Amino acid sequence: MPKVMHAAGLRPEATLRQLFHTQGCWHDVTTYATVAPDWKRQATDRELAILDGAPRLERV
Repeated sequence: MPKVMHAAGLRPEATLRQLFHTQGCWHDVTTYATVAPDWKRQATDRELAILDGAPRLERV
């Protein structure tokens, strides 16, 4: 999963240790985030329009 998140432009932000318990085992959860300037560099024109609050997008 870290490779997928990294490829999407996200970086690990925090690991919540032993956040929940299922099937007799405690699980850690890592949260990922990005900041707008980093994300905008790889965003599509459509994504940028959404971020900038475009009033209406044409259907694809």
